[in-house]
Amino acid sequence: MRLAIVLLVVVTVLGVLLATQDANLTNDVRIALPFVDVDWTGPVLWMVGGWFGAGLLLGYLVALPGRVGASLRARKIEKQLATSDEPVKPSAGRKPAASSSATEADEMQKLADEVARRTESVQNQPPPSQTI
Repeated sequence: MRLAIVLLVVVTVLGVLLATQDANLTNDVRIALPFVDVDWTGPVLWMVGGWFGAGLLLGYLVALPGRVGASLRARKIEKQLATSDEPVKPSAGRKPAASSSATEADEMQKLADEVARRTESVQNQPPPSQTI
């Protein structure tokens, strides 16, 4: 993970150094959209930066429905756990959250404990007898 961050910083610094050369600041680029009477003219640096920003925005908007769906599923599961007749027990060696607003890690641990408890109760049941 640290290596990836270091490489990202190095690539970013190199990109900034290459992008801010005089040729990229003084030479203009013209972009014309087909079938529409629109022309954009500007320095290479501004064009690349603008299209990069547009790509980031588009990527965020594409990922948004998945994030909203995951949030809705998490709320539904939390409501099911809250209405469950048995309280969720913390695992051994793990303290319950000190504050009323639990962190995401605590919520995930609660869900994992609930799944483990339910799986354990199913595994402890005797197998059905098969008489013919």
